[in-house]
This record gives sequence, structure tokens and C-alpha cells, in this order.
Amino acid sequence: MIVAAALAAGLIVQAAMPAMAFYQTPSNKKGLLISQQSNQCLSDLSELGLGQVVANIGTDVNINACDPLASYCRRNGITMTMIIINRYHNSNIIPAVDQVGGTGTSFGGTYGFNVLTSEGEAAVRSYARSIAAHYSDSVSNWVIGNEVNDACQWDYNGIMDIDAHADSYAKAFRVFYEEIKNVNPDAHVLIPFDMRWNATTGEQGNYPVSQYLPKLNERLKDLDYGIAWHAYPVHFLTKPEFLDDDGITFDLSTPNINLKNINVLTDYMQNADMLSPNGTVRHLLLTEQGFTSACEDGENRHAEAISQAYAIARDNPYIEGFYLNRQVDAGSQVAVGGAFGLWTRNESAAYDETPLTKKKAWYTYQSLQ
Repeated sequence: MIVAAALAAGLIVQAAMPAMAFYQTPSNKKGLLISQQSNQCLSDLSELGLGQVVANIGTDVNINACDPLASYCRRNGITMTMIIINRYHNSNIIPAVDQVGGTGTSFGGTYGFNVLTSEGEAAVRSYARSIAAHYSDSVSNWVIGNEVNDACQWDYNGIMDIDAHADSYAKAFRVFYEEIKNVNPDAHVLIPFDMRWNATTGEQGNYPVSQYLPKLNERLKDLDYGIAWHAYPVHFLTKPEFLDDDGITFDLSTPNINLKNINVLTDYMQNADMLSPNGTVRHLLLTEQGFTSACEDGENRHAEAISQAYAIARDNPYIEGFYLNRQVDAGSQVAVGGAFGLWTRNESAAYDETPLTKKKAWYTYQSLQ
């Protein structure tokens, strides 16, 4: 296993790291996925009146890559949520499972940490310990991986039986949970899911959350884990409206759970078997939802959908945060219809998500409380 690179990069911290209690209570539920850490994008967070912000950090970058954002959030009292993404193709920090005999996937993965060998688990724990310590006084919420029920799309583990997959993810999650809680017992650590409650993509390895979440709960019930939900509209790449989503029901037979019927999820999480070890409803963040403006009269429809969605999240007492995807349109998403940003992007800029012009939705989101 290649761990020398991690040592050379200074990712190993002292084993005896004193624990500190840190949690930035958000001023409101209004959150956003930041597009870049430029001065313009950072100042935008305060101008929008955000109480929360979310960022991705990959294992292919130094753990200090989000320092500008962390510093800005500390100075301005903004709650910071960090999503840990495994980018093994550009990194030797965490060897992914398919490097040691797994089946792999055809799509670039974003999770699936190698905890199937003792060497891999040691490398994962070392990385978890380092990044947790580095952000112990700035990150309040940690999300481990991306849409973990969609193994065929995002997971280096490749296609496997649902129980075997749950075993693998639960073991990796427990490693991160332990290391995060060791340095900051107040931090929240969350499991991310897409919106497919009973629906699937039809591909092998895409597990409906209604089946997969109970599997993880069996394995992690002793931990105070939380849920990071992706509440996209059914037709999120073609229209922003969600209240007219077809096929959505308000009971556990529903194919998807999004902002139209999010109460189905919050009702489910109140069941006795799903409560945290201290008997409370588990933490729930809506960490990713987007509403496209790439349609007829798109800016008006985009702004209206965001306003309606945020009102639902704001008024549900079990939802702790609502994070729009995203601050600036992303070229890869726009190419397939997902113009989700509050800003258009500068297509001539070297960086894909350099802001160009504020959309109507920027001003709408700013006005929401």
C-alpha cells in the first residue's frame, strides 16, 4: 500500500490530539454549495445572508485546500459542512478497493474507501484523523461520500450484494466517525443518499434507500449518525418545478422523496428504531438540490421553485439545513440541462465556475429568511 505520499504531504498528525467541542449553530437554514474560494465567491456568502455553506474536499488535494473557506466561515459565523470525496485516480492517499481486486466502475467514483484490507483501513484512518484534526475548529457537519445507495454510479467498490456493500460503507463510515468525534465530539457526521426511496435507475448496484438505509441502521445504530439527503425534483434536468412532480406520493410507497413530500422522510426518521442512541430524531440536512433555469422563462421559474422549496424546508422542524446546488452554473451540469447556479458562469474564464452575472434567483434567495 502506498502511504509514504501521505506522510510526505504532512497528513499525519500527532496521535494524541486533544478533543475540543465545536459546533457553529447556524443562524438560518439557508445554505449553498460554494463554487470556488475566490474573494468574490466568499463575500457572496454574506451578501446572500447564508447561515450555512457546503464544500467538497477530495483525497487528491492537500487537507488545507479549504482553509480560505474555513477561515471565512469562522470570522463570519457561518456553519460549514464538508463532504469527503475519494479521488483515488489523482491520489495515493487512500487506495480504492478496485486497486486491490474489486470490480470497479466505469464512472469516476467519489467514495468507496479501502477498508477491506488492514493496510487500506490504516490508510483510511490516518487520513480521517488528519483531516478531522485540521478542521476540528471550523467544520460542524461532515458528509462521508456521495449518494452511497448508488454504487453503480459513484462507488469504487463496484457491483456487490446490498449486504456486502452496506458492510463496506458502514465500516468506512465508522472509521471517519470515530476520528472526527475524537477531536470534536460536537460535530455531526452524516450519510448521503439520493432521492430514490423506492425507485432505482434499473442498474445493478443502485439500491433504493428504503432498503439500504435500514441495512446501515442495523450496522450503525449505536452511533449518532445523521442523514444528508439530495431532494432533487423528478425532472430536475428539464424543468425547475417540483410541486407537480408525477408519481410522488405522501406515504412510504413513493418512488422518490424530494421537497414535495419531504415529510415522508422526516416522519419515517421519527420511528423508534430510527432514533439516535439518546432517543432523539437524527440530524437531517438537505445537502444537495438544484432547480434548473435552462428552460423557457427559466429565470422566473428557477427563482419561484427555490422560494417554494426553501419555504418547505424552513417550516419543517426536523430539517436543519437546505443547501442549493450551486453558487455558479457548472459547465458539466449545464451541458445536460442542469443550470442550477445563482450566477451564470464566465465561459471564457479558465476556471469552470467563475461567476459572471447574477440570476433573478440570487436576489430571491437573498430575500428569504
